Amino acid sequence: MLKYFAKISVFVCLLSAFNLAIAGYVEGLYDVDVLVTDESAVTREKAFIQGLDEVFVRISGDSIVMDKLKRPAASRYIKQYSYDPVEKPVPDENGVLQIHRLKIQYNGSMMEKYLLDNGFPAWGANRPDVIVWLVVRDGRNEYVLKDVDQSLLKTAAVDALQRRGIPNQWPVYDKKDKRILSVSDIRGGFKEPVADASQRYTRGPALTGSMIWNGKQWQSSWSLLMEGESRYWNLDDVDHKKLINNSIDQAADALGVIFAVHTTDDKQKLASVLLDVQAVNSIENYRYVENYLTGLSAVDRVKPHMVDGQKAVYEVLLRSNEEDFLNLIKNDAELAEVAQSVIDTPKIKVPDASAQKLPASDNKALKQSTEKQSGVTSNGGAGNSVSDQDVKGQTNAAAKNEQAVAEESVDSSSPEQKKVYYYRLNRSS
Repeated sequence: MLKYFAKISVFVCLLSAFNLAIAGYVEGLYDVDVLVTDESAVTREKAFIQGLDEVFVRISGDSIVMDKLKRPAASRYIKQYSYDPVEKPVPDENGVLQIHRLKIQYNGSMMEKYLLDNGFPAWGANRPDVIVWLVVRDGRNEYVLKDVDQSLLKTAAVDALQRRGIPNQWPVYDKKDKRILSVSDIRGGFKEPVADASQRYTRGPALTGSMIWNGKQWQSSWSLLMEGESRYWNLDDVDHKKLINNSIDQAADALGVIFAVHTTDDKQKLASVLLDVQAVNSIENYRYVENYLTGLSAVDRVKPHMVDGQKAVYEVLLRSNEEDFLNLIKNDAELAEVAQSVIDTPKIKVPDASAQKLPASDNKALKQSTEKQSGVTSNGGAGNSVSDQDVKGQTNAAAKNEQAVAEESVDSSSPEQKKVYYYRLNRSS
């Protein structure tokens, strides 16, 4: 049986070398492309303002945030910009061809700080994947839009989701999906069958939609199905783009209420909780949970509190309130809640790796990882060999350092009791 304490201690010093991809991480969250007619300073400044507004909407999770937030000078938040030619120019509202694409990259951290400083929540790049189930009836044709389909309606939906920074997936909708989820289930937004079918693609929220052309306009009904509260709404419009944009805005705003959080930089005000996570029965799962928790916008820091062969307890230092943190976990559905209680917080240290003996295979993998980071080789050559004792010594020092940093960050005047929440990892080993 693996010496799990030793393995977890090993990871304390190695985890910084891994940058695991978290499902739903949004690339280019702070980037905007704006079509423009020329490269003049006046036109560019207008585009900067347009792009700034779009990014503020994305990272606040609120489509009308600019009605409430005083807009700062856009040029202050520009990191870089460039122009690309447009292959097929389209006219602007005045009929002038927009022949340039202005690509703008904004300073996201500064913009998030501006939101927080002005009392608004911020929503970072770690976001849940949303599976989209959209049924269309156009005359006599009725179909579910699939991942391989190309259509004006799907393009409009994908563009709107990208505008709001919502990572999305579209179903295969093959025989396997059809056995679980019918067209009528999608139209009605029935939570249970939609959730069952969605598990194939993501554990995040599901967006269902029904669009029907009645000969005069589009009639639509939508639902956003989440672990907690679900939302339902209806919209009608002649213009399919306008209807879809408004529908996606409603869905994104509902997600923003949950995932955009108020945070604080005041270390004295940070609270901490304990998470007891079952089914953490492998190194991969341990690393997955710690990376997942660290990526949450409500989390300042995560440290190992106690581990064994089947579960791990993490101490989580929050930069937001406890309710925001629990809502993020609930609606992400990466962890399933089992129970919760209040316990006395024992002073448990990260295990001493030097007192544990790793299996030969694990020692070999550890030495290879350490050599890769330090530039030291064990197969001759210019480098010096790395002994088992050296590896254990480095690991133990890193573990103690991690313990000290985490303890220093927690307010020493906080009560000796901490809340512990019990979860199970929704992931196979």
